[in-house]
Amino acid sequence: MAGPVAANQLGWVGAEVGRQPWVVLRPLAHPDALSKAVKAGAVLGSIGMFALIYALLFAVWVYVLDDKIKHGPDETAPVPGRPPSKGWSTRRVAASPHGFSMTGSEGREADRKEG
Repeated sequence: MAGPVAANQLGWVGAEVGRQPWVVLRPLAHPDALSKAVKAGAVLGSIGMFALIYALLFAVWVYVLDDKIKHGPDETAPVPGRPPSKGWSTRRVAASPHGFSMTGSEGREADRKEG
């Protein structure tokens, strides 16, 4: 369990030393490494825009995922390398008060036995 943690920490150290070796290893002070051209407001605005874009992408992902779950799999799509079957993949599944049941003839018989 210590291996992944050590790899994570060493990767972070390697990335930071590779980005700013003079600042991380202390020959250059942090205040001297600051940009005089890029102001704090521009950095904050950039971070805010990234956060907004990622929030919008997340909302779109949740919407599409919810839509896909509500509609279920495409039953007419052929499975590559397999002939169409008349088994489970061709039966429709519908919500019922006691869970999910098949709406084909097998499902109606099963519902009559349960109900």
